[in-house]
This record gives sequence, structure tokens and C-alpha cells, in this order.
Amino acid sequence: MPDDKALSNSLHQALLFKNVDAGEIGQIIAAGRWRTIESGQYVYQQGENHRHFYIVAGGEVELSLNVEGGGQHRVSHIGPGGHFGETSLLTNSRNSLNARAITRVSLLSFDPDTFNSVLLANQVIQQQLSVTLAKRLLVSFQDHADSLTKTNHSRKDLTHNLDPTFFSEPKFLSTAEKLSPDSDREIRFAESTIARQINKAVQRFADNLEPVLLSGESGTGRRMIAAEIYRACAYQNGPYREIDVRNLDPVQLEVELFGYERDSPAFSQIAQLGVFERLQGGTVALYNAEYMEPDCQRQLARLLKKTAVTKVAGDAGVALRSRVILICNDASGQQDGHNRLLPTLYALFADQHFRAAPLREHRRDIPRLVQYYLKRYCLQYGKTITRVDDQTLGRFMNYDWPGNLTEMASVLQRAVLLGKSHEPLSHEIILGVPKSEGKWEFNLLRLHKIRAFLASRLFPVLPRVVVGIFFLLVLIALFFGPVAAEENIGLTLSWVVGWPLMIFSFFFLARTWCSICGLSVPGWLAQLVLKPERPTPQFIKRYSGWIMASLCILLFWIEIAWNAYQSPQLTAWIICTITLGSLFFSMFFKRRVWCRYLCPLGAINALFAMPSIVELRSNTHMCMNRCIDHVCYNGDDAAAGCPMFRHPFLVDNNRDCILCGQCIKNCKLNSIHLNLRLAPQELWNQQSPRLEDSFLVVSLAAIFYPFALNQKDPGILKSLAATLHHGIGLTESLPLTTAILFSAGIVFYLAGYATMSQIMARITGNSWKVTAANLGYGMIPLVLGAFMAVHLEILVGGIWLLPANLLHMVGMEAVSAPGRIMSRDTTFVLQFISVFGGLLASLYATNRIIKRLLAGRRYLLKMFLPSGLLLMLSAIAYLYFL
Repeated sequence: MPDDKALSNSLHQALLFKNVDAGEIGQIIAAGRWRTIESGQYVYQQGENHRHFYIVAGGEVELSLNVEGGGQHRVSHIGPGGHFGETSLLTNSRNSLNARAITRVSLLSFDPDTFNSVLLANQVIQQQLSVTLAKRLLVSFQDHADSLTKTNHSRKDLTHNLDPTFFSEPKFLSTAEKLSPDSDREIRFAESTIARQINKAVQRFADNLEPVLLSGESGTGRRMIAAEIYRACAYQNGPYREIDVRNLDPVQLEVELFGYERDSPAFSQIAQLGVFERLQGGTVALYNAEYMEPDCQRQLARLLKKTAVTKVAGDAGVALRSRVILICNDASGQQDGHNRLLPTLYALFADQHFRAAPLREHRRDIPRLVQYYLKRYCLQYGKTITRVDDQTLGRFMNYDWPGNLTEMASVLQRAVLLGKSHEPLSHEIILGVPKSEGKWEFNLLRLHKIRAFLASRLFPVLPRVVVGIFFLLVLIALFFGPVAAEENIGLTLSWVVGWPLMIFSFFFLARTWCSICGLSVPGWLAQLVLKPERPTPQFIKRYSGWIMASLCILLFWIEIAWNAYQSPQLTAWIICTITLGSLFFSMFFKRRVWCRYLCPLGAINALFAMPSIVELRSNTHMCMNRCIDHVCYNGDDAAAGCPMFRHPFLVDNNRDCILCGQCIKNCKLNSIHLNLRLAPQELWNQQSPRLEDSFLVVSLAAIFYPFALNQKDPGILKSLAATLHHGIGLTESLPLTTAILFSAGIVFYLAGYATMSQIMARITGNSWKVTAANLGYGMIPLVLGAFMAVHLEILVGGIWLLPANLLHMVGMEAVSAPGRIMSRDTTFVLQFISVFGGLLASLYATNRIIKRLLAGRRYLLKMFLPSGLLLMLSAIAYLYFL
């Protein structure tokens, strides 16, 4: 029996005995009978004829109501000084609730006779009992309203969820199949990936009651998985409650989860108790759990470790008998939702973590989902629409569905509302922009004239023939024209007009130049006759990047060392050498081995085309799931395959695509996209970065300086050769001096880049090779901007030679006075814009590369300093040399 004095003090604090004299309270205690109930045991159960009135002296009692399906709904908690059981006595009926001890409780019990003769005989107690019953009735109404509000909100959020019919839905037959005599058999889909992942999660977690973490992107079915885990676990007869963390401010969330210590615990409104107390024997799912404040996460971690609920501003703990499921949201394309949980909290879920796959990772479910949602919304809106057309299904297969099932349900619901019965859905479908046309991209093939031109037989044959004839005429002029550089139109067309325009085309037209290159015409004609079928040698494939980089550096060295810009003969032999290389390999090997693996001009094209505003990509998922023949790559008797040995659905950058349009002609599914873009994501999302590419980029960054010096004042290199001869006795040779300058510049830049890469490798936790291979792509926009700037001056300052050369060819006197089509100041402004724009693009690309190398780890601005410093110093040096 509890201490009478302690009980008397407890009862004095209760509302029922607030104004009762101490002596009368003593008489009440003496009239009652003491009972002790252990934790988890019932005082009485619903439906029993246990007609007693109880006053709680110590501990807590939970009142609950049985619901259909075997579960229980918590009504209230009764603490010290509280009372229960009066309803059955006053109404002379069986018990309408369950009363169970949450903790070990001490109760003062009164039978019906004592209740009537002792308690109700006291007018003060009778009045307070009436007030208490009225308040409890008000609380009951409020709890009911809160419950309905939360239920309706939950239903509203789960309208995209799949019902059991999805997992056994028969396949819809086409019209032709329906008319077939064999179409009466039922054809079913194979088990969907969604069903498999739900079953996998249930099998993994149903046999234990440990806390579970479900992560994944929005709309991937995580809430369905949580509900199925609940239905399969030992608490399946208990209540289930889902709470969206974002809908509550931090203070409300803590109170909602853990409850709070009240002034008078005699009777607790169930909505004011913590959800873990209310849902004892049930499951609590916290949706968007990553938004919990750190303090709330720490308190949850303590709760799970101690398996006891401690109220806000309280000390006493209540045993936890609820299962906890956290549902975290990953950013699109990332697996980062759980990273926002505190390590101490995530450690409790690490072995019970399941990630729901986004829809783009199981696209084979898309046709089944389309049919399911069509049937569902047609029944809802009284329509008969059985399918979407093939082109729209292709868009569905290509689209990334960032909102997953939620987005698909919304798209098809709207389409069914707008669509007409007995007609397939087409223009009613409104999607976000597909992956091959991202946020900052537009498919130029939507424009009929552009598609018609690229798909015609004239492209690229006609431009290639025209350019081939142009180069033939240039070669004739170079070999047989005037020796004087300023009078030779072949030299003007090569270096003053042709080379700058090609540099500019990299940014605006990617590698289109390679598809119409006149230097490849002899090899192309040879293949038409000889039709070689030899595959590319493995040695060339393996070392292609290093071979092309070496030939590219050699080409620049020859041009500058022997000043090909002033030598018609040397320029002609450079053109002939590249043409002969293309011809030789075209005669013996199939397709364009020279262009793909060896050409030094192709090496420059490949790198400088990567930041281009144009890209060719395919609808990858149409290619993989609906294409059968892959004629775009393989070709057939009527059409050739890809000349660059690259399947369109594998093209993720401009390096290996020459925009020849062959795949556009061959594809019957309209899978090819020619995108106008603003963000060249391939610079920071390289799937197969190559160290040799970065080597060439850094080398070109160094080659800029001797190239710019030679263009600005060719005499500087001769003066440098003379200085070395008189200073250290080196042979006075311009090629040797240029070779030294070339080598010194490249070694200096490579050493600086290697050092920076080593620092960044330690910062990002990657190997030096991986870091160096990736960071080089970030430099490409700056190096391209610098070369565009210097070639702008070549074009603007030398274009005056072209009309003079034309007049000289027809025998007319021409004034060969230098002239400009643009002032030097205006030119420098454009050059500054080119270099500065390239710097900004490189800084952004490098920043994205570093974040990718960190692989989700915390990013700090100081991590960017080594790379950013190298880029900014290079940009300043480029501007100085212009």
C-alpha cells in the first residue's frame, strides 16, 4: 500500500478532489481497496462487466478502443491523481474501453456501492466529476476531428500509390491481337520491378522490429514499402501513422513525436501525447525525415538506443513499443537523402537501410504503369482510352521521370481528362524536357527544314565535295602560285580565313568540320571503290589518344618552327600529308579510322568541340528497349553505319561524334536529337575520362604562347635564337629554338598541372591519375577561348589580303596596304570577352568536377582554390600575350 500522506498530496492536486477537506480525503482512502497492476497487464478490457471506479496513485494507465481488424485506437493516458471507470458505473453498462498499465501502477479501487455511497454522496466530488466528464467529451470530439484531418491529408498525398491490381494486371492486347483467334488466352506481364523491390524489402525487414530507413527519390513507392513492412511485421494489428516532417515546425515536431510534460497528468488528451506513446504496439513512419532538426534527431537517437520515450521538458521515460521507419528523400540522380541524418542516428539504421529504385532505373515497368493508370483514371472519369501512341510511348521511355510514380500519375490523369474515348493519347501528354533535351537544351530536329537537310542524301556529301574542290584549288594555288606570302591566295585562304573559321566552328558547330572535311575526300572515294573490311588494329585503338596528342603537338611545332604561315610550299605539304594519311588508312581499314583514331586536326576538333553549343544525342532508352536492328551503328545494304565506330546511345560527349547525320537517316524511331544547349555537362560528367585528353589540353594551353608570339611578331623567335647562340653557344636554328621553347612551356605547364592534380587528389580522396584525367576537361573552355581570341586577330588583321589576292589573280593591280575590318580596340574587347567567358566556363566546369570527385562528401570553397588559381593565372597570361 502506498504511503497515505503521499497519496493524500497526490489527490489534493487532482481536479476531482481539488476542494475536498483533508479529513474527507482520508475517509475516501480508507473506503477504497488497493490494487497493483504490472506493466502491460490489463485492469479490464472492452466488453467486460468490470464495474469499478479507479484512482491512480502512481504510474500511468492507457485507455484504448478496439477497432476493426484487431487493432486498438488509443484514447487517453491517465496519470497520478487521475481516475477512470466511472462511465460503466454511471451508465450501468459493460466497459466501453480497454484499461492497460503502461508502467507499474498503484490503484485505489471502489466497487459500485462504495462509489455511490462515498464518492457521489459528496457534492463537491459529484460536481467536479460532472465537469471532468464534460471536458473528456470535448477532448473526444477534438481527437476525432484531428484524426479525420490527418487521415484525409494522408489520402491526398497517396493518390499515386498502386493498388493490388497493378501486381496482377493482365496485359492489354492491341487491336490486331484482339482480332486474332489466339487472343482469347490471357497474357500477363512478368513480375514488375516495383513488386520485386517491395517483396525484397518486406522479406528483409518483416521478421524483426528494428528501426528501418527507406531512401529514394520522391514518388518511388517508399511509402508503399513502409506500409507493406508494417502489414507483414509482428505489429501488424497495431496502429500505423505516417508523419510528414516538413508539415510541422521543429517545436511542434518534437512535441508530436515525444509528447511533453504537463502540469496535471491526471487525464491526457491523446493528441497531446507523443506519437510513440499513442502508437504503442504499432508503427510510426517519419516521411522526409532528413528535414528533422539536429536536436530532434539526437532525441530520436536516444529514444532508439534506450527503447524508452522521454517527453519534452520531462525526465521520466515510457517504454517504447513502437516500430520506427524513417523515409528520406534523395535528390534527383543522387543517393544523398540519408547523408542529412546525423551520424549517431544513421548508425542505428545502417544495417536496416533500403533504397527504392527510381523509375528511370526500371523503365521496362513504364508500359505496364501507363496501362495501369489509364485504366484507373478511365474508370474514374468514365472514358475508354486503352493506350498512348507509339511516339508518345517513346517519349515516356526516354523521359527521366524526376517525380517518378507521382509525376506519371499526374501526367496521365490530366491526359485522360483532356483525351477522347476510343482514341490513343498523343498531344494531351505534357512532359518535362527529356534527358536528351535537358533544362537548357532544345532539339533542333524539331525544326522541319533542319531535319530535312540533315536527313537528305545531299548531306554531308555535297558540302564535302564542295570543300574537297576548295582544297584542291588551294593546293594548286600553294604549289603553283606566287612565292610571296602576301600574294598567294592559297596561303590567305588556309591561315587567314580557313583556320580561324575552323576554330570558331568548334564552339558553334562542334565537330561538323570533320564530317565535311575536304582532306578526307580522297579516302572517302577510295572506300567507295575498294570497300575495305579490315577492323582497326588494337594497337591504334589502345594508344589512339597519345598518338593524336603527339601528332597534334608535332603539327604545331612544324607550323611555328618553319613559319608555315608565310610558306606556301610547307603549307601545301602539311595539307597533303594529312590527306595522304586519311587516304592510306581508308584504303585498308573500314570506316574512318584516320579521323577517329589518328588525325591531329581531329584531336583538336574532338577536344574543342566538347564545350560546343550543339550536341548530337540519342533517346537512349528507345534504343535499348525498342530498337531491334541498330542500323544507325551497324548499317545495312542500303545505308552505311556510323563512320566513327560509335553507337548513338553510347555517345555522351562531342569528342567522338562528327555530326555526319548518318544515324539521323538510319533511325526509324526518331530517337536522335540534335540539341542546342547552354550547359556542356559532358565537361563535368565524363563517363570515361582519359588522361591523354587532359595531357593534350594542358599542352595546348602551353602552345598558345609561342603560337601567339609568332603571330604577334615572328621576329621575336629569331631574336631568341640569336640570343641563345651568343649567350650559351647554341646553334642559331629557329626550329631548335622553337623546339626548346615548346618543350619548356609544355613541361612547365604539365609540372604545374601535375602538382595541382596531386593536391586535388588528396583533397578529394581519389588517385592522382583519376584526378588529373578529370580536371583537364575543365580547362577546355578557357583554352578554346584563348585560341578563338588569337585567331580573331588573325582574321580581322589579315582578311584585307583576300580581295588583293583576287585582283592579282586576274592580272589587276592591287594595293597591298594593310587594312583592318575592325579597330584594334574593338578587337581586343571581343578577345577579352572570349578569354573571360572561357575562364568563367572553366571555373564553373572545374567546380562541378571537384564536387563529382568528392562523391557526395562535404564541399568547401577552399577545395577549389588550387584549380581556380591555375585557371585565373593562365587567363591573365593569355590576355597579356594577345
